[in-house]
Amino acid sequence: MKAEEILSLLGSYSGYLSVKDLANKAGISTSAVGKHMTRLRSYGYDIESTRRRGYRLAGKTELPLPWELVKILKTSFVGKKKMIYYRYAILSTQKIAISLAAVNPNSQGIVIIAEQQKRGRGRQNRSWLSPKGGIWLSVILKPTMPSSRITLLPFAAALAVIDAIKKNTQLDAKLRWPNDVTISGKKVAGILIDIGTESEQVNYVVVGVGINANIDSSAISSRLERGIAVTSISDELGHNTNMLKLTKELLERLENYYLKLERSGPYTIIERWKENSDILGCKVSVVQNNKTIQGIAADINGDGSLLLRTDCGDIDVITGDIYVRY
Repeated sequence: MKAEEILSLLGSYSGYLSVKDLANKAGISTSAVGKHMTRLRSYGYDIESTRRRGYRLAGKTELPLPWELVKILKTSFVGKKKMIYYRYAILSTQKIAISLAAVNPNSQGIVIIAEQQKRGRGRQNRSWLSPKGGIWLSVILKPTMPSSRITLLPFAAALAVIDAIKKNTQLDAKLRWPNDVTISGKKVAGILIDIGTESEQVNYVVVGVGINANIDSSAISSRLERGIAVTSISDELGHNTNMLKLTKELLERLENYYLKLERSGPYTIIERWKENSDILGCKVSVVQNNKTIQGIAADINGDGSLLLRTDCGDIDVITGDIYVRY
């Protein structure tokens, strides 16, 4: 990619490079140099320019661009070189990842990242608002673990999200069953899992993560169902967060928890999840198919189901929407 080559040339030189020098070194026309500069600026790079002296790289981007991620990412297989795809706007990262996973047997670790999604998807095929400024990505995994552990992948992914948020922002992110991340009781991120099976065997899992990073949460609150409180990292901090560093940490933690689940089983994941829960011990309402069950969120079982303590006895809840009763 010529824009990346131009960026490398600028980064290797502390001063200004003339348009002619850049064109010669990159093997392109002088007019093409200007077009690549416009593109690099749209990616968040601070590029200074003067007519006489040319261009100078004055500041780096904070977007999770593939060529920036591979320089800092410390993983064994997630997002390795040429395995990160980045798009400005697409329908859904999850849709593209599923398509790749279904046809490519060597797709484990591929990451799809978009600046915005036009048809982002949440649980139960609900729409997920994905404007510019958030982190919207999907990761392809090819698990060899017993199928009974697959249900815990959303828990592993959610742990990766809160670890990344805590390390990069010091915000006290919490977990809400089954797959939401909250700050101050308001939703800041969600997890989506799609599983591809054949003859009862799991061929692939696509983990989708959506984080309200640098967005104005009030702009999306009005478009959500009543009773859903949302926030963003930038709203909580009062300033933007570095999405490149946040994505790096997220992918590293996701790989780490995924390997723990494969090698060591569910215990560590479940216990760590419970330590960071914002609902255990609380009075909650669980909505399932327009039916509401009320009780105390007592525990998380080994398969990830919620142990709900009701007046009529204990119930294991596999799926549903949960609301804390204050």
